Amino acid sequence: MPLLALPYAPNKAEAMILANRRILADQMDFLRSHVPHDRRDSFN
Repeated sequence: MPLLALPYAPNKAEAMILANRRILADQMDFLRSHVPHDRRDSFN
């Protein structure tokens, strides 16, 4: 089975999003601004 995306180590902002914590909308906007543009689609 082919990979859908190459594996990578998330940065701190991505790690917080992926940890599935309760993040307020304004906090999420801030965190998303620190996610690289090529990986933002996975956090919508």
